[in-house]
Amino acid sequence: MLPRLRHYVTAAVTYRRIGSLLASAPKTGLYAEQQRQRGLVRVEGDEAADFLQGLVTNDIRHLKGNTSAIYCLLLNRQGRILYDSIVYQPSHNTFLLECDAARASQLERHLRMHKVRRRLEVEDVTADLSVWCVFDPAPDKMQQTQLSAEALYMNPKVQNEVTLDLAGDFRDVTIVEDPRVQQLGHRLVVPAATQSLRELLLGVKENTTNHTFRSLRYRLGVGEGPEELPSAKSLPLEANCDYLHGVSFHKGCYVGQELTARTYHTGVIRKRLLPLVFSENASEVSPDASVVDERGRAVGKVRACLGCHGLGLLRVEECLGAEKLTVEGHVVQTFRPYWWPLQAPKSKASL
Repeated sequence: MLPRLRHYVTAAVTYRRIGSLLASAPKTGLYAEQQRQRGLVRVEGDEAADFLQGLVTNDIRHLKGNTSAIYCLLLNRQGRILYDSIVYQPSHNTFLLECDAARASQLERHLRMHKVRRRLEVEDVTADLSVWCVFDPAPDKMQQTQLSAEALYMNPKVQNEVTLDLAGDFRDVTIVEDPRVQQLGHRLVVPAATQSLRELLLGVKENTTNHTFRSLRYRLGVGEGPEELPSAKSLPLEANCDYLHGVSFHKGCYVGQELTARTYHTGVIRKRLLPLVFSENASEVSPDASVVDERGRAVGKVRACLGCHGLGLLRVEECLGAEKLTVEGHVVQTFRPYWWPLQAPKSKASL
């Protein structure tokens, strides 16, 4: 561990028993994957919390409680997504913003541009730290508790029923529950030199690629990074930021807040990111390919594909009510994710 990093990378291990949600270890076991496509930017200083409060969609004050990480977006002034992020707080005045690794330097410049005269340190630490995820590749969706939309917005964290079996020295490791959906498991921030988690986590299998976790995200309908949430084009609510504990409608102003709040209060969100299930391998489907219904009408666009699973920005009512959907000749289905709140639009039974 580099000496200059020790002062802000600390253990943030949380164990929670959740009554009826507590489940035994999944039969398939847990997998660990390094998220090489994710980077980290450090923001440190006495004014760091107030600074970030004016830039992110979520409420930084949630981290003062027992919430160990929050999901959020950073928007431009037109209310479009620039960066999707998970924010960690390893120490009192230090925050780590997880983002797409290829855009970490751009996020650093974005933050420096807004800090003006604040006494803050902003640094891209992707070369010093890495992000891992630990998850069940075949989660039991029956363990998901559905909430009302209002309860979802007021609850800043996800409660995970799986407890990690830790061993070894984890003083320089930050461990949190993924704040988006409980089936996404846990996220770990470790020194970049860490090649394996076998000495830290007992009984966890490791993958050399991140395809298993990516496939899980697609099956759940969770987007991530600029390919799935195109920069300066995507809208927060269309990306399900409200359903992913990623936006606060009570915190006050932040960059891009006006359009997001107005859209939420009008209650009209016609398009959302939804899972796609193809009848065959569709990895070669073109980005932004049109999703067409049985009448030949375009009802959405593909955002990403991996094997037989993908993500699409779709017109919710039209797609969930369609008899048949196709993409470039491939038959495709979609469904209402089971982690959406109770007030979400009615749909077909989950696949």
